[in-house]
Amino acid sequence: MSLFKIRIKAGTPAAFDPNPLKANVNDSVFWSNDDKVAHWPAPSTANPTGWLDYQIAPGGVSNQISFDPPGPYTLNYVCVLHPSETGQIEVLGEKKGAFGGDTKKGVFGGKTKKGPYGGKTKKGAFGKTSK
Repeated sequence: MSLFKIRIKAGTPAAFDPNPLKANVNDSVFWSNDDKVAHWPAPSTANPTGWLDYQIAPGGVSNQISFDPPGPYTLNYVCVLHPSETGQIEVLGEKKGAFGGDTKKGVFGGKTKKGPYGGKTKKGAFGKTSK
C-alpha cells in the first residue's frame, strides 16, 4: 500500500499535479492545496461529498481516500468550486507480494543463515565460556 499526494497548483485554472495519477488497489491519496483559494475535489459536482465532506482551505490538506474495488479502472474527478479544474486517477491492478513483486524466501530475498550475522553462535559472552 502506498500513499500519494496530489498538489493543487495555483493558476487560472488551478491544476492537479500529477494528472493523471497512477495508483494501485489499496493505495491511498490525499490533496494538498498550494493555491490561495479553497478547492474541493469530488467524483462530480453532483456528488460533492463523495470523497470529502469539506473544501480544502488554502495551505491545507485533505483526508485520505483509498481505492479498494478491483482494478483496473479510471476515476475522473472535478473541483466542485471550479468545474473547469479536472483530474484523473488511473487505478491499476493489485500489487503482488512485498513492494509489488513476487515475495521471496529469506531475508532480503536470499537464504536465511544460522546465527547472528550468518555465522555460528558461540558460547558465553564474547565467544568465551561463561563462568
